[in-house]
Amino acid sequence: MYVLSEESPVLLLLRILFYVKLEVDKNVISGDKRRYRLCAYLVNLLFYCFKFTDGKINICCFLEASSDLIKLVGRLGKVFAPVKYDMQGNIDKIKLHYNYDKDSCLLDLMLEEHSNGKHTAAEGVLWLNRALLFFELVFHEIVICLQGKNYDEDMKKVFTIAYEGSVKKYHSWVTQQLFALICKMSPTLPQIMESFEVENNEAFEARLVSFNTTLYSVRRKIDDFFKEHNMLQDSM
Repeated sequence: MYVLSEESPVLLLLRILFYVKLEVDKNVISGDKRRYRLCAYLVNLLFYCFKFTDGKINICCFLEASSDLIKLVGRLGKVFAPVKYDMQGNIDKIKLHYNYDKDSCLLDLMLEEHSNGKHTAAEGVLWLNRALLFFELVFHEIVICLQGKNYDEDMKKVFTIAYEGSVKKYHSWVTQQLFALICKMSPTLPQIMESFEVENNEAFEARLVSFNTTLYSVRRKIDDFFKEHNMLQDSM
């Protein structure tokens, strides 16, 4: 965990350099298997329900939707490889430490772990949820740009606003400087739109608004659950 999580600054820097280089060194594979459209994936994210029913969040749906979001993050460019790795690491931690089936509720599993005096998987949920907040804020700022037809908006500003509103307060000074470097290397909004293969700006905006509304509902439900059960409050 790094960038959206917190660890040794030296190890953090080495990981970032390694994974950015790893992404750069990968051969580009063409073909339909490596191409997908953003709108299709947003529909898929919504289908796999970043949502809850009767106060429950299905863990399989939640993890699937989070994994699909990572695929979208991959379209932001190689510089975001560390963020992808961080999110995937938290997903892997949740899968490793929770025993669940297709009907299991994420919140029930967290409560069971908490009652046993453990929080390993819950920490993964906590950091993954913070990452979801980061991208929720990124998408919100992109929607504002689209609504104002401000396609020349500085994406460094967008990512900085999202970072300051989500995970910055949990990071050391060194980590904050490293993330600032990532923001400086971020693609422009037109580049992001092109990489997402957006064909209709209005349809894209509508789907992004719908997705973000759903994402907010789930993320807020998880945040409230941590507070309600006094879980990992020292890390909040």
